Amino acid sequence: MTDSESALTFIIVGASVAGLASAIALKASGHNAIVLEKESHLGGTAGCARVPPNGCKVLFDWGLEAQMRAKAADSVGFSVYKYDGAKNSERDLFGINRWDPELLSEARGEFLQFRHHDLLRILHDQATKPSQDGSIAQVTVLFGAEVVNMDCDNCSVTLQSGYIHTGDAIIGADGASGIVRRTLLEEERVDPDNCDVATGMALYGTIIPRALAIQDPDLASFYEYPSTLQLGSNRGAITTSMGTEGDIMLWVYTPVIGQNDTRTQELDMKLTAVLGSCDPQIRKLAELAAPASCVQIQDRYELDSWVSQSGRVLVLGDAAHPFAPASMHTNSIAIEDGAFIGKIFSHTRNPDRIPEFFHAFEEHRQVAVLEGSAATD
Repeated sequence: MTDSESALTFIIVGASVAGLASAIALKASGHNAIVLEKESHLGGTAGCARVPPNGCKVLFDWGLEAQMRAKAADSVGFSVYKYDGAKNSERDLFGINRWDPELLSEARGEFLQFRHHDLLRILHDQATKPSQDGSIAQVTVLFGAEVVNMDCDNCSVTLQSGYIHTGDAIIGADGASGIVRRTLLEEERVDPDNCDVATGMALYGTIIPRALAIQDPDLASFYEYPSTLQLGSNRGAITTSMGTEGDIMLWVYTPVIGQNDTRTQELDMKLTAVLGSCDPQIRKLAELAAPASCVQIQDRYELDSWVSQSGRVLVLGDAAHPFAPASMHTNSIAIEDGAFIGKIFSHTRNPDRIPEFFHAFEEHRQVAVLEGSAATD
């Protein structure tokens, strides 16, 4: 720390993976954070969070390896199947990918698969626990705290309750549809409601309890590898064994057939209604599944800058660079974003340098995000 001023206070909008990781890293650098989450609890709908080695390495370095292993399934690779849709046809095994142990060793991480809520809980507990080094820096997480208005110049946010929080800087970690990204779009004179382009595809997500899946021998293949990729005609599916319970997360990609985006709530229909012609095992999984959520897949508008004109508001994670739903690298990139913002602010407590450091964050992280996006594509 090169400056003698008191610790900075960051307002973080969104108790997401990116938001909580940022809070952990900023606290470790001696700063305070107030995390504002509009939901009444951690997470939204139930789902799977995959964390590749780069993200695991950061969390291991933060001393969270034991907590992670207690809640995650370890992925050794994935199998790929194809389905041609012919009458009475079944899926064919197209290939198997095994993660190279030497590569994982060099990366100092692993491919781990969590329940989304469990990953958030690990991050939340790490962020809010008392510092062990005598630092007075602290993180406060407030639930039911929906931000409805922002003042980028004065670094203040107004909650739906009317309460106003003011800090030295604001970090938006509330996703691609969050208020912080919307505010930056409006600064760029872009209509937040009409800037993204629909692809005509949707992603449905649901969970099949292991207790149900293991009763059918035809579904045993979904446990031979922790993940499977199913390829069909204008459709696809991913299965992932998540957490220590071994429940299966099923994602299905299909053309849009009229559902609204229900990312934070469940559909009022069964997933089998949107499957179309598919492999019998996938249909069996869908028949056992809990109600699904739906996300319409869009090509997201690319912000000209991740930093507000005032220089005191920054977006990161999906609020800055939205990945496609269920992307493998979403959580890893979000964790790295959080770690990096904490690292650079370990060098200052001077509020006048916030714009400089926010722009430095954008410059350096854009390269990593482009690499992650290319790997996903």
